[in-house]
Amino acid sequence: MTTKQIPAQKYFIYSTETTLPHVNAIAMREVEPLYVTASQLGLEAQGPLEFIYWNASGDPTKPFTLEIALPVNEAEVELPEKYTLTTHESFKAMAHVHHGDFSNIEAVYEVLFKELYGSGAKPTNQVREVYIHWVDLTSADNVSEILLGIE
Repeated sequence: MTTKQIPAQKYFIYSTETTLPHVNAIAMREVEPLYVTASQLGLEAQGPLEFIYWNASGDPTKPFTLEIALPVNEAEVELPEKYTLTTHESFKAMAHVHHGDFSNIEAVYEVLFKELYGSGAKPTNQVREVYIHWVDLTSADNVSEILLGIE
């Protein structure tokens, strides 16, 4: 993993409280409408889709906030009720690029958090998955960047 500074960015967001077992079902239901609505509003994507996990502990029974977040331009628009436009501030992260199947990503996270704690870094309440190239959950062609927020 490498340490990097993630710049501040404006996002068009669908946010919900959920648990880890429900993330895929929410993604299947909400990703396409998010893209369609952003396009209808004239928002221009400024990068790949991100899932931002706030206060996710890794415990499948504990709720956390999931943001399905599309980086967008600085346009001001009238938002439909279930979406927000939010600028997330810059943050420091340990980054790992993951290639391939995402269906067993828990094992990858276990290794990454062991490395994070082994380095002496302190995690924050933020984890992001940046979907650089996404085909489907089990595709060998997927490329994503996992960002573990650190102090």
